[in-house]
Amino acid sequence: MKKKIVIVGAGSVGFYLAKTLAEMGNDISIIDVDPEKVQRAKQELDALVIEGNGAQSNTLEDAQVAGADLFLAVTRIDEINIIASMKANKMNPDAKILARVRSGDYQKKDALLDLAELGIEKVINPEQIAAREIQHLIQHATAQEIMTYNHGRVYMVALTPTDTCDLMHKSLRELGATYTELPFRTVAIDRDGETIIPGGDHVFQPGDKIFIVCLKDKLKDMYRLCGFKQKKMIKTVLIMGAGKLGRLVASNLKDQFSVRLVDHRKEKLLKAAKELPDVLLLHADGLDVDFLESEGISDFDALITLTDDETTNLFAGLIAKKKGVDKVIVHINSPDYLPLVKGLGINSVVSKNLSTVDAFMRYVVRGQVHSVMMLEGIDTEVIELSPSPNSKIIGVPLEEVDFPPDAVVGGIIKGAHEEIATGKSIIEAGDRAIVFARASRVNDVEALFN
Repeated sequence: MKKKIVIVGAGSVGFYLAKTLAEMGNDISIIDVDPEKVQRAKQELDALVIEGNGAQSNTLEDAQVAGADLFLAVTRIDEINIIASMKANKMNPDAKILARVRSGDYQKKDALLDLAELGIEKVINPEQIAAREIQHLIQHATAQEIMTYNHGRVYMVALTPTDTCDLMHKSLRELGATYTELPFRTVAIDRDGETIIPGGDHVFQPGDKIFIVCLKDKLKDMYRLCGFKQKKMIKTVLIMGAGKLGRLVASNLKDQFSVRLVDHRKEKLLKAAKELPDVLLLHADGLDVDFLESEGISDFDALITLTDDETTNLFAGLIAKKKGVDKVIVHINSPDYLPLVKGLGINSVVSKNLSTVDAFMRYVVRGQVHSVMMLEGIDTEVIELSPSPNSKIIGVPLEEVDFPPDAVVGGIIKGAHEEIATGKSIIEAGDRAIVFARASRVNDVEALFN
């Protein structure tokens, strides 16, 4: 069902939200006060683009907020997002309102402003989302990307199998015959920059980055088949950048790992000293090779680069890999840079903005769709959806379903039970399927489930 959606903010988050939602067939209005962002939106988006202040009533009227189903406030300024949301709620109490709010002050239990009472149904905090993603990547060191479903009982993991593992040079069909209870399902392959939604005849090749669905209790078996005989153990972590994200990541990791936090800005370190009294703080430039060697960079198990400068993050990550650090996580603000980082040997790339887009998409539901997420750097989206009562997919083995090309079911959630999808799997009413598809096939998948 087509929806009217108003977005305040045409920066990276707003732009990619508008692009994704427009491609899904929705009617989009997007607002920004910056002429350059407005011009880019007009040139590249299928949307009504308005130049103006999203917190002003006349601008919201121009964007047709009164007729909106969804209102998303995603500028970088919390107060603009909150005021815009308040006004949108007054103009249209029936609209579902979501807001990007970075400051924890507005989310405390004793906060003077109750955002829910102001009409904001869901608050998205970019730093908290990115910090949780980084924490997962450190806890699961083999993974390059990771997502969880159904309260952490189903995992989507991206990794590169070793060249000598049991999967290599075998087709998915051969593997299915050899391992009759294969503990995972391969749902996408990134091969030399090309995205493949694999079928039974696809053969694993050295260098493939594979995206798989796996149950939590089968992770160990999955890692073993991919060539990782023992789970990598991380004990020491160096975090570069003591900004809001760096401090939050340090706070999340400090009780489980030995953490050091480095920054050249004294004011950031002073703030970190108050918030993190039991974390070792270092005043230095993270690109200073002499400093890195003096701190024994090669002895660290993991480096996380979270400065405000993407170039610094990338070069520091490359230096760390050169010095032998096993796990390197680099933060990149703009999703546009993700394809450029491929092939540089960096283990994991985290984009706070893309993670924020995904967080919004989890709550921008339509019909039987529970969530839509983009995978970083490849042309694939993950859709979690249930069949409508009249769907032709209900009760039929997946191998007999005329499924859209370039789309595959990875897992099925059946209440408190989960299973990895095979050709014999059957989706019933009330089930939730985790489907991987190219963006151009999302509408076809939804049509099949509806």
